Amino acid sequence: MASQWMRWCTAAVVSIVLTSLVTPVAMQTCDSDRGYPGVPGIPGAHGANGKDGLKGEKGDQGESWLGMNGPKGEPGLPGPPGRSGLKGDPGQPGPHGPPGPEGPTGERGSTKTIQKSYFSNQRTTTSYPTKNMDIPFERSVLSSSDPTLAGDLLRNGVFHCPIKGVYFFTYHLTAKNLVCLKLMKEKETKMELCDSSNNFMLTSGSVLLQLDVGEKVSLQTTDYNAVITREYRTDSIFTGFLLYPVA
Repeated sequence: MASQWMRWCTAAVVSIVLTSLVTPVAMQTCDSDRGYPGVPGIPGAHGANGKDGLKGEKGDQGESWLGMNGPKGEPGLPGPPGRSGLKGDPGQPGPHGPPGPEGPTGERGSTKTIQKSYFSNQRTTTSYPTKNMDIPFERSVLSSSDPTLAGDLLRNGVFHCPIKGVYFFTYHLTAKNLVCLKLMKEKETKMELCDSSNNFMLTSGSVLLQLDVGEKVSLQTTDYNAVITREYRTDSIFTGFLLYPVA
């Protein structure tokens, strides 16, 4: 920079010298005593470079952008979903909601006839029953109070199934010393029980059977047939009824 300044100063000095030399020549006039002015001399050589000036003072510190928010950037791409958090505690039950609207009226159902089949009969004969034969039970227990409740009457001690289904049969017989009984379904023995005593006794048994329409059920004695009946003093009863029909 100092070199440029020196070149500028040198050019200015040369210009001033030339101007001073030319101007007087144009203004002077011829004098008879002195003669004409001489030719200007050759300009002198350039002077030496000047020394550098003093170092300037340090400038003030500029303002810093640190701690200042820059302009808002464009939104970035969505990140991946985070892990599921822990299950929270169950909340308190909410209040009851208002009642819902009334539903439509349902279709009228069909009334099914309840199927019934039952009997309960007493033995009135005082003699011992014939062994290996159906024991007759002559009198209906319910018909004595209401004839319409007599149920399915036994025919010679034999029950004829009117409705297909599952039936419950039970007996309570008064006997003496030793008695053996068997409950028969057609020709098949479904249950056989024996009981003994030093004197009189009451023996009983019960069973469930599935029957088809028309099948027969009866109670028989064996060689030990000491079943007794004394009017108004003891009874032997055979009972059976339908638990539920089977299609």
